[in-house]
Amino acid sequence: MHQQVCVDTLNPKQDTQISVVDSVVDRLRVLKGVMTYSEMEKRTGIHSTLLCRYVTGSVRPSRAQSRLIQERLTGVMEFRDLVAQKMVFREGGYLDMHEVLGNPSALRWIAGEVYSEFAGRKIDKVITAASSGIPLATAIALRLGADLIFATQSKASGKGAYYESELPSSNPAEVLTLYLPVTWIKRGDRVLVVDDVATTGRTMSALISLIRNAGCDPEGIVVLASRGTKWKERVSQMVSKDSPILVIFQFAR
Repeated sequence: MHQQVCVDTLNPKQDTQISVVDSVVDRLRVLKGVMTYSEMEKRTGIHSTLLCRYVTGSVRPSRAQSRLIQERLTGVMEFRDLVAQKMVFREGGYLDMHEVLGNPSALRWIAGEVYSEFAGRKIDKVITAASSGIPLATAIALRLGADLIFATQSKASGKGAYYESELPSSNPAEVLTLYLPVTWIKRGDRVLVVDDVATTGRTMSALISLIRNAGCDPEGIVVLASRGTKWKERVSQMVSKDSPILVIFQFAR
């Protein structure tokens, strides 16, 4: 007699309940980067020993405990500020994102924010430009259950067809081309465009052109760090009004 194997898939309600626990654990891990366990105990009312177990993963908080921690952290401090503190402006105006893009807990939290915005939409592909945007896009693709694709500034060795799009520039010497293998995307795919830092919108415009060349429309846009609004003026003309543009962090410069 054959035994039937059943696969229990998560319904949206179950997924939300699990994401609450994951979100709280990720927040605690980020907090641990700037606080001691004693300080975290004062903030949450949870014993430092138990908090340590949550952070290390040896114990997972219940959903009820997670909601309690979430409530106690809300209003006490702005979690976004803690993540933003990990973004540092270097000499020459360069925005150093390494401590965020290299932090699994921060990336999972960001992916959760994106999931909350796009949970009601079907996303087939998540696209970004190599290479700085790949960690962020990977985290988002995993959370959405979508395929990850990325455009590069050169073709891989060997034969193969590519979609191509130039990065617009007023200086001919700065004109670059992005390439995307034809086999990575198919007509009608619903694509989410992801960029880690948006300043002029050049990269994003090229990514949108690439997926349009493939017969697809952007389902939405995600920007981790926005510097000014110039890029948004350019990009908003290329997407539908029904396509959300989600900015996680907004900087004036």
